[in-house]
Amino acid sequence: MWTITIIAHLICNTGNNIVLRYASSDRKIDTLVLAAVTSTAVAVPAVFGIFIAEIEWGAYNTQNMPPYVFCTVIAIIYYIVYAKALEKTEASIFSFIYSFRIGFATFFGIVFLGESMTPLGMMGGALIFLAGVFLIKRSVIQPAGILFSLLSALSISLINITEKHLITVMGFATFMFPWSLITAGLMWIIVLILKRPVSKLFKDIKVFIVLMTVRCISAYGFTLSLALGAFVSIATYISSLNCVTTPIAALLILKEKENLRKKLIAGATALIGITLIFLAS
Repeated sequence: MWTITIIAHLICNTGNNIVLRYASSDRKIDTLVLAAVTSTAVAVPAVFGIFIAEIEWGAYNTQNMPPYVFCTVIAIIYYIVYAKALEKTEASIFSFIYSFRIGFATFFGIVFLGESMTPLGMMGGALIFLAGVFLIKRSVIQPAGILFSLLSALSISLINITEKHLITVMGFATFMFPWSLITAGLMWIIVLILKRPVSKLFKDIKVFIVLMTVRCISAYGFTLSLALGAFVSIATYISSLNCVTTPIAALLILKEKENLRKKLIAGATALIGITLIFLAS
């Protein structure tokens, strides 16, 4: 069952990368505002879910609050660096650097959750990692783009590993719905305090609607896969297939044709890695 939700996540995560790159490139829309929008997309279902689902408020105890607060802080950082990464870097290049989260997620899953990974799965992850390294070395990328992309990979891995723990001890609805609302609220407080230009967002309402939709499905698709029993490491590996799907979508939609041959080589390498991971799972 969790495979359905993770595939939905993969498709919409690809769309999210494309739309966010389009909206943030050439500063069409302020990146901090975009970060707040993406967090709001995750919070919208929570507005209804918090009243429909049975929330165990007793789970908000002294034991669970430290990781809960940690997850919230890292999520805010993630939304900001994710939007900045796609402002500074092509969507196709970003997707390969972002795939470095495989290594982070596998390490955190093994160390903190006691998950395991077969040698074949590790080999697949290594191939995806090498594909990203190959593309970085052979492309002209802004240092800031590399930095923000790597920070995105690290922060989402920390979020996923903490989500998996909190979902296990608190339950999906109890964790996800209040957390989404709190995170989105804090993001908009930051936007208002810093007086960022929100008005530009509504000049292209179609972009706003599409971004909200794909981000929402992407976020809940991944989190539901964890709730349904997927390992963080395996779910992250499958999610990382966007390093193949995003360059294809970027070529077709954003016309990102630079370094096409190198992207094809990196994409083929990553696809082999994903195949090995499926065989190992």
